Amino acid sequence: MSSTVIILIVALVVVIIGFYVFAILMRKKTEDRILELEERKETLFDLPVQEEIDAVKKMHLVGQSQTIFREWNQKWIDLSSNSFADLENHIFEAEQLNDSFHFFRARESVADSEAQIELMEEEVQGIRQGVDQLVEQEKRNSNKIQESLDLYDNLRNDITDNADLYGSVITELEKHLANIETEFSQFVTLNSTGDPIEAAEVLETAEEHTIALRAITEQIPAFISKIDKEIPKQFEELQEACDKFIEDDYVLPESINLDDKMNELHQHLVESNALLEQFELDRVETELALIQEKVEEIYAIFEKEYAARRNVEKRSTVLREYIEHIRVNNKNLLLEIDHVTQAYVLSGNEKGYVRGYQEHLEALESDVDEIMESIEGKKLPYSVLSRRVNSVVSALEEMEKNQIKISNTLTGLKDEERAAQEIADRFDSELRTIKRYVEKRNLPGLPKDYLDLFFTTGDRVQNLFKELGRVRINIDTINHLVDVSTEDMHVLKEATTNMTDHAVLAEQLIQYANRYKASNEQVAQGISRALQLFERDRDYDGSFDEISKTLEIAEPGAASRISGVYFKTKQTPDYL
Repeated sequence: MSSTVIILIVALVVVIIGFYVFAILMRKKTEDRILELEERKETLFDLPVQEEIDAVKKMHLVGQSQTIFREWNQKWIDLSSNSFADLENHIFEAEQLNDSFHFFRARESVADSEAQIELMEEEVQGIRQGVDQLVEQEKRNSNKIQESLDLYDNLRNDITDNADLYGSVITELEKHLANIETEFSQFVTLNSTGDPIEAAEVLETAEEHTIALRAITEQIPAFISKIDKEIPKQFEELQEACDKFIEDDYVLPESINLDDKMNELHQHLVESNALLEQFELDRVETELALIQEKVEEIYAIFEKEYAARRNVEKRSTVLREYIEHIRVNNKNLLLEIDHVTQAYVLSGNEKGYVRGYQEHLEALESDVDEIMESIEGKKLPYSVLSRRVNSVVSALEEMEKNQIKISNTLTGLKDEERAAQEIADRFDSELRTIKRYVEKRNLPGLPKDYLDLFFTTGDRVQNLFKELGRVRINIDTINHLVDVSTEDMHVLKEATTNMTDHAVLAEQLIQYANRYKASNEQVAQGISRALQLFERDRDYDGSFDEISKTLEIAEPGAASRISGVYFKTKQTPDYL
């Protein structure tokens, strides 16, 4: 035999052996899963589900509990009659397939059986839990009934023992107690006849009602105390205050009716009691708060009238005296105006204002007569009288303030005249000083603009003297001339300073630049132009600018240096 044939035979033997080993392992693995299924099936089948169901049957359930039990019982019947048999068939089929070496089909059958038994286990667990809940519900009902009954008995005893705390609400409380007791009776009937589920619901409802009624009873005594005692006492005190208010001859505004307000309060109190009997506690609290708010509103009305009366009694007694005081001031002010107008022209219509005050005083005096008549006749509320009194007093205070302002204006006229005279004298002296200062500069002449400014300023000052010399002075005109003259003097002083400084500096710079005149034709020409501006045109500012630029060509910085020395050593002019 050739070596190739031998190799093929050996390879075939190896393949056969490998397949045999694989088949054995696959069969063993599937067989283990089948055995595990058998164990799970036996365990599931051995569960005491039927015994548990039979135990519940003996409870003779009815109603909702019976319906739920029937559903669980039917599920168990379907499971035990059909599902277990079907599972047996699937397991047997898997064994046959595994024994005949149909490994893959056997694995699929085992997987289906595993899924089926998992579903059955879940269903059995659900059935057992459902049945157990029925049993447990009955046990809970038995345990809970005593606790709930204790809550109810304690509540009933508290209400019975403290009936006087609940006033007219006791009847409604007893009705609710009777309803809760009926619910407990219904629970006992349902629980004893075998319906623990529905009985538990009834018991829970009864307990909730008991707890809710307990919460209500804890709040009722406080409301009863307010409705039956505190608020009626408040009403008595309020009625006494109303009677005292009327007894003291107070008058209320037409929009306020005390009887209607008191009736409204009583209606709110009746409504509060009715709501309390209906256990509308939130609305009761709202009504009581509203009552308190309306009571405070009435007291606020009284307090407003009391405060108004105090104000009227305090201020009304001085009204006529105050009017007379303003009238005397007016008379004196008119005399003062007549005296002042002999020397001054008044442009503020002061006399017209004062005469207007006189007419206003007559109208106010008429108002005061009506106010005093109303006070004596007790015809109007003090709040109304107080506003009228305050209005008169405010008008008198404003009038007096304006009188003082006019008087101060008249008194200040002399001071303003004196101040203006001093300013005019000072400006006249400063003009002469400026003239002498400029003359000392020995300039070849003065620019026309400067001369116009100087003479215009002088004319302003002379006009000021002229106005001050009139028989009747118009202080407004004088103050205007003072302002204009002040501005003109400021401009003139500044122009004088600039002109004289530039003239002196132009001369100094020209003298300094002469050293470069022979050697620098451009400088010589610049000096010539600067001299022409200085001597012929009398343009000292232009001359200074021209020589500064020229000198900068010959010796940069020289003009700035010479100017700095000049301003540093320069003396302040006398007119500044």
